[in-house]
Amino acid sequence: MTQPNTIVRDGRMSRSRRVVLPTSRPAARVGRRMASLAPFLANRCLLHVEDVDHWLRAAGKPSVAYRDRLLSNLCAAGVLVRIQRGLYANAASPAQWQDPYQLPSWIVPDAVLAGRTALEIRCGVPRSQRYKFCVFFTRMSARGTGPAWQGVSMRAIAHPVALVREGQTLIETDQVDNNSGRPLYVTTIERAFVDLLERPRLNGKWQDLLSLIGAIPALDLDRTVRYLKQLGNATTAAKAGWLLERHEEQFAVSPSVLTQIQRLRPRGPHYLSRTHRESGRYLARWNLVVPAELLKP
Repeated sequence: MTQPNTIVRDGRMSRSRRVVLPTSRPAARVGRRMASLAPFLANRCLLHVEDVDHWLRAAGKPSVAYRDRLLSNLCAAGVLVRIQRGLYANAASPAQWQDPYQLPSWIVPDAVLAGRTALEIRCGVPRSQRYKFCVFFTRMSARGTGPAWQGVSMRAIAHPVALVREGQTLIETDQVDNNSGRPLYVTTIERAFVDLLERPRLNGKWQDLLSLIGAIPALDLDRTVRYLKQLGNATTAAKAGWLLERHEEQFAVSPSVLTQIQRLRPRGPHYLSRTHRESGRYLARWNLVVPAELLKP
């Protein structure tokens, strides 16, 4: 009797290949998988693939293949949103949890929110509608423009060399409360103010930065001067001196503070921007050349 998987040709039997048509996994089984993960997702906005692995091991399902199928099904069903490889967002999490500024600490564990981003968190400066970036420091190799979430692109930058050399990368930095489940570190207003001036191109055009500085409610000037000394960047000190003199009334800047900063200025004239050396007015007190349009009130 001819076997089911054989055919007869010219009186000879030859084995044929069994063709198995691909079938989709029953919807009920996919639904059960999603339901099994519901308690795990209940209080999470973001999750790493490592978190899923840990949960599956505890549930007695440590298979990598099972995890990959599960995540694929959850993304296809709209339960999860893939941000980058190994990192996901819970689409069902409350809107107040879906703050894109929580993402850096999930990308790199040593993230420190900086510059304009820090000011938006610290003192309620309105988020820019033109420069939708979340800027953060890291000592890890994942520097540059990273993934985007909620319309905001992640931008990782290196700490100032002077701080790395002295082991002071967390100077003027605090941990703040958040809903992400990971520690979130943010520079102080004083450090954010100075860091804006050290790397202005990362935070918009100079006109935008002047408006941003005008929105800062207050500065601890002693802390500002200490950080300038720690940073050891003469051009940045000159920029800070010029702007504090410009906003003398806003920040209640005393003559002694300006004198301290003046001692930190460069020995010779420096342009406001190293990459765009625009002609302008030379401010002798700060050894700084500032474009004329930025000197208008």
